[in-house]
Amino acid sequence: MTSGLSAAAANGAKSDGGQPSYLMDQLFRSAKPRPGAEEAPAAEVTRIFANALPSGQLPPEDARYVGQLVAQRAGISQQEAEKRVNEAFAKVKETETKAREAADAARKASAAAALLLFISLLTGAFLASLCAIYGGRRRDALT
Repeated sequence: MTSGLSAAAANGAKSDGGQPSYLMDQLFRSAKPRPGAEEAPAAEVTRIFANALPSGQLPPEDARYVGQLVAQRAGISQQEAEKRVNEAFAKVKETETKAREAADAARKASAAAALLLFISLLTGAFLASLCAIYGGRRRDALT
């Protein structure tokens, strides 16, 4: 679940409109979350996390708001809900960091592979020209 949330959070800003969607969510926040709105909180929390990921910090007002949503839905205290929210954000941030490191490693590996491929093609071209020179001289010597 965490990896799905982190992927959604990482892509949430792009797929959901990014900063404008987050700002609209922030504009229409109420002091008390509405009961019965089941699907909206997940998308809103994804946008909140996506907005906070670049800075690496979940703003306190966002943590408090998401904590209210979690407390209402899970039936737990506000403090326990905020603890869950902060733990979930830490996991999302860790997952994003690991994904970024994996992407860097893949980028470096592909750059190294491209360099080796270039060197092997250059070596092949050099050897082909040497063989062509040798073959041409040999042909001329025999005729």
